Amino acid sequence: MEVPYIQLVKIDHDNNRVVVESIDEQKNIKQYVMDMIRTISENIGEREYLFKDGEETMKMYLNDFICKGNRDDITLNIANRLLTKEKDAQTKYAHITQIQKGIMLAALCKMTDRDYKVIISKADYSEFLEEASGERRNGLPTKKKIFKSFIANITIVDEVYTISKMVTFDVNSSQAKYWYNDFLDLEAKLDDEANTKKAFDEINARILTPIKKDSKDDYWCLYNSTLRYMRSDGVFDIDYYANEILGKYTPINPNLRIKDICKKALELPEKRNFDKKFTKVPKVIKKKLKAIISLTEDISLSVADNGNPSLKKIIKPYKDGEGRKFIMVKSDEGYSYAKGLE
Repeated sequence: MEVPYIQLVKIDHDNNRVVVESIDEQKNIKQYVMDMIRTISENIGEREYLFKDGEETMKMYLNDFICKGNRDDITLNIANRLLTKEKDAQTKYAHITQIQKGIMLAALCKMTDRDYKVIISKADYSEFLEEASGERRNGLPTKKKIFKSFIANITIVDEVYTISKMVTFDVNSSQAKYWYNDFLDLEAKLDDEANTKKAFDEINARILTPIKKDSKDDYWCLYNSTLRYMRSDGVFDIDYYANEILGKYTPINPNLRIKDICKKALELPEKRNFDKKFTKVPKVIKKKLKAIISLTEDISLSVADNGNPSLKKIIKPYKDGEGRKFIMVKSDEGYSYAKGLE
């Protein structure tokens, strides 16, 4: 990876201005900046976006940044836009949150002869000052220093460029709307409903269903825990799902390789084209929780856990005079099937 262009700009809310920060190679700044660029450029992003129809400002800035030589001026324009949008967001959301003070990083990274990445990121200013002073302490890991990022994958052939993908990353649990919507003029490529349905369908088909052939009990346990997670309000996060829902599960079948299953889940969004992080829409998940009762080695009873109060009228216990235990299930189809076995 080569980095033809880097610029750091302080977003100074106190004085309502943006200030270019020097990148001093004799101190720690160059390494600090390169560590950030490496971390961001290797990130596949959390959510994919498109430019909104009718909004041309950031689309124009990105075009000028790629094609024109005055990147310093364009970077300052972008930084001033970020300052304005952050001030507006702070006024609007003051009762909810405090906009983090930071520096904006703008960079052009050359990945191959024809593939580039444009990076616009906001990082922790206090960490920057620590690096600038030369007083390196045990600060945040590089990824935690980065609050938000925008990455555009660019292909340039014969001086003509195309944008193949635009993604964002946000250290917070949910994407800040002022960052992607107001500042970057972006809208999600997949909406939350489409993401919710696709994520569940792909996880069920490619992560959970293959478990069934090795261990039905483990399959149903993980199916139900996945369904509870997808049908709850809040943010879907593939890292949380893989590491917490799957990763902390203790399998009934000791041969089940949970680490391999987690790794496969983490790779799923990029391979199957849904976002790593989005707001769940539980209503689009129509599946119901199931209780699986093993009756014999060959027969199991599947019961949808939907709070049906009439279950006790359908399923009844029975014990004969010799103490043998049975269940009775009221079912015309089941009766017909049993009669066919006689």
